[in-house]
Amino acid sequence: MAVATSHELMERGDELRELREALADAASGHGSVALVAGEPGIGKTALVTRFAEQHVRRARVLWGICDDLSTPRPLGAFRDLAEALPDALAAAVRDGPEPTTFPGLLLDELRSGPAPTVLVLEDVHWADQATIDVITVIGRRLTGLPIVLVLTYRSGELELGHPLQTAIDAVQRTTTRSVELAPLSREAVGTLAGEDGDQIFSLTGGNPFFVIEMLARSDEGPPPSLSNAVLGRVGRLHVASRELLQLIAMVPGRISTRVLDVLEPGWPRAAEQPERRQLIASDLDHVRFRHELTRAAVRSSVPAGRRRLLHGRILAALQQIEADPADLVHHAEAAGATDVVGGYALLAGQQAQAVGANREAFAHYRRAVAFADRLEATQAARLWEDLARSAYLIGHIDEALEAAGRALRISEGSGGSESRSRLHSFRAHLYWYAGDGEAAWREACAAVRNLEPEATSLALARAYARSSELAMLASRADEAVLWARRAMQLSGDHPEIRARAATSSGAVRLQVDPDDARGLLDAMEIAHGSAQHHLAVLVSTALAFINLQWVRPRTARIHAEQGRAYARSHEVDTMAAYLEAIAAWLLARGGAQHQAAQLADRLAGDRRRPPHTVVDLQARTVLTELAVRQGAPDADEQLGELARAVDRTGELKRIGPVLELQVERAITCGRALPVDRFDQITAIVGEQALRQGCGGGRVAGWARLCGVPTTFQGRAPRPHAAMLAGDWRRAADAFGAVGWSHDKALMLSLLDAGDALTEALEIARSLRARPLEQRLVSKMRALELTVPRGPLASTRSNPALLTDRQIEVLSLLCEGHGNAEIARRLHISARTAEHHVAGIFAKLGVSSRVEAMAYCIDHGMV
Repeated sequence: MAVATSHELMERGDELRELREALADAASGHGSVALVAGEPGIGKTALVTRFAEQHVRRARVLWGICDDLSTPRPLGAFRDLAEALPDALAAAVRDGPEPTTFPGLLLDELRSGPAPTVLVLEDVHWADQATIDVITVIGRRLTGLPIVLVLTYRSGELELGHPLQTAIDAVQRTTTRSVELAPLSREAVGTLAGEDGDQIFSLTGGNPFFVIEMLARSDEGPPPSLSNAVLGRVGRLHVASRELLQLIAMVPGRISTRVLDVLEPGWPRAAEQPERRQLIASDLDHVRFRHELTRAAVRSSVPAGRRRLLHGRILAALQQIEADPADLVHHAEAAGATDVVGGYALLAGQQAQAVGANREAFAHYRRAVAFADRLEATQAARLWEDLARSAYLIGHIDEALEAAGRALRISEGSGGSESRSRLHSFRAHLYWYAGDGEAAWREACAAVRNLEPEATSLALARAYARSSELAMLASRADEAVLWARRAMQLSGDHPEIRARAATSSGAVRLQVDPDDARGLLDAMEIAHGSAQHHLAVLVSTALAFINLQWVRPRTARIHAEQGRAYARSHEVDTMAAYLEAIAAWLLARGGAQHQAAQLADRLAGDRRRPPHTVVDLQARTVLTELAVRQGAPDADEQLGELARAVDRTGELKRIGPVLELQVERAITCGRALPVDRFDQITAIVGEQALRQGCGGGRVAGWARLCGVPTTFQGRAPRPHAAMLAGDWRRAADAFGAVGWSHDKALMLSLLDAGDALTEALEIARSLRARPLEQRLVSKMRALELTVPRGPLASTRSNPALLTDRQIEVLSLLCEGHGNAEIARRLHISARTAEHHVAGIFAKLGVSSRVEAMAYCIDHGMV
């Protein structure tokens, strides 16, 4: 086999040039992010290493690596940087920095340290959430800094919903350079391999690592597999070198030289041969395989029994040097050292929880509870409680309820009243999320009852805050304000309790007055200032949901999107899913039925959550609304099941929307109006919830339509205020003004005017609202009005059911024309063009011209 004398970094000139340009920009104060992506073995590390070698004299290079541990080390990549950082920051990294302060400390160092700086973080697809949070913070602030942030990752590892996707999306709002590495061409492989180039290219697909590994073989021809090639090279090493490689292969990523010094004091001599043959690389602190695939091949060749023995040796060395708990847990599990797993898993869980890495914390606590019976009762209760909280945050509600129940049973036998109250309070929130209002209130009352004699404790303040929260959710405004005031009086400066109480009282104020968001914004400020991520998401949720109730979809959408992004970036998966369900409802009301159905169906079908959670109920409300409005055969069945489920919550904001659908179903199908339902709802939620607030105003509007007396006295959403006055035309205009076309058409269907009914019929047909269309056709015929023909074939053929005129406008929009130019070309007024664009956005379920263009490309429309 003809082999090139050296393995050059081939076909990477453009990529190196891109990185050089980024460094040049950084030197002039314009920082950026360089995303280096590709499959395993494609040469990401080689590219970045060559770049760093070329510029090490003109730039400071900081290098961190993320490891493929079963549960990643929190801030693991930044721990690698410690020795290259000033003493204060290095100490902060080693000692476990506060999650709210570390990004700021690091930014300060990057601003004031040697410039320019190249900060390389390798394999960020394995990063823990805390590391991803820091990447997000730094990446969004690079524009004016002399920094190049280089992130390498395997794009194939980023499955749907991977936290790194959110971080990449966030940093791409700044200056970002994307470097996607491609395999070597057939010509390049031919240059390296000579006459065997075609055969090697066919076997390797041009993957540089595969090519290089095969070229390192003798002239006997290509091996049958990459693994054989790697193991063939390893087999020719000295015994001591082979054994060293087997030991190193047990450690994901790289092994610390401190560990090797303990395990094999003579390891440098054994490392010489494999390092010369380019199997491994080393520096002062670590030894690693040059390619992860080489490590995997070596590891797979070690028999299971010997792997267990090697992991045991590594574990002993890690214990001796007091290594990171996450590393200890990883090797203890592999070694079968269950006692060690129990002790260090708890510590690792606490460490992960402290920096907001909730998924990693959950994994560690899950391991630790297997050994909970070895702890004293108070410690065991706290462990189960920590498991419950981490399980809740990542969406495992059943497991959270079970773990919280165990913690409570242990506390009842040994714990104090404060721990019991705290657990009852937490279980109240879990039951609320699970859609069981009665159980939630029972737990909240128990939390207060356990502590009432201790009238000055923070635990009692927390219990009051939870009661206020539940009263607010149930629209019992007076109770919510009373409990919030009591919580504030006892909370002192405690940020969590103050934020909870402020959220409840602020939400009550916003429910009564849509312009009074000050209380919730204050709560958001407290939550952000104290790194109370879950509470910050709760505030965003309240802002989104209440604005939706006030029929202010644009404001609701902004808060839903902001809250969802924040929740995902901080691993508050439970509330992120709830915000997605709210987003689905906004899509449905705005006419984007297909997108709404897809999102709601995915949420309702997620079996990781038990049925009847608030996420499930919200998603099912969307799906039932679509079924009712489109005339699905099982619409009545869906509506009945949903009504029974929402009644369990005792919350008007869940029951009210289902009532609206029940009335709508009766109207469009020509059935008797459900007047008895209003008395049932009053019995469930109480008179107070129906007298004021946006939820009460909505119910009052529909009560007026059904001829049912109402006690409502406050301010209602604009469309529902018109309904209360019996002004169906004004109600239709109010719904139309916010893009809720179906609601507009339904209101118009209550009129007898021909123009109103014709407009409603056009809307119903455009939305494929068959029941409403049939009602309108029947009514127009009964009034002896002319019924317009149905939509043209061109309208029926496009997925968004745009009219011919809307298709013309969309075509011009996709060509990049503004409203004025569209108006000029179509000989219409600018105002009419603006209305057409707004109608198109509503039907497509988008909020910008860029999103509209993307929709058209995805659906082949223009």
